[in-house]
Amino acid sequence: MGYLFSTVWFPPVKGEEVGKKFLEVMKKHPADKSIGKTVLAGALMRTKYGIKVISIFEVKEGKLEAAFDWLNEILAGYSEIEGVNSTIHTMATLVESMALVGLKVPD
Repeated sequence: MGYLFSTVWFPPVKGEEVGKKFLEVMKKHPADKSIGKTVLAGALMRTKYGIKVISIFEVKEGKLEAAFDWLNEILAGYSEIEGVNSTIHTMATLVESMALVGLKVPD
């Protein structure tokens, strides 16, 4: 199990347009519980670069590619709005990361 961490930035002047797009995109690409679950759905903050939105999706074992494709489809919906940028980061849990280097986290 791992996580997909997405970040979206947009100019404050585009807030209403981004909000409407969010409603449209989520109807078209609803959460799929077979690939994982949403841990954090859109926490927003104002930064010097505009509005920053972060979301975290917990991916089920063996479902990373499907989850990545699903999230990419969602973020692609925002690409038609001028000034919107996004990133996706794949993150492992601490236990998974320790196992990669041959260590075990105590219970």
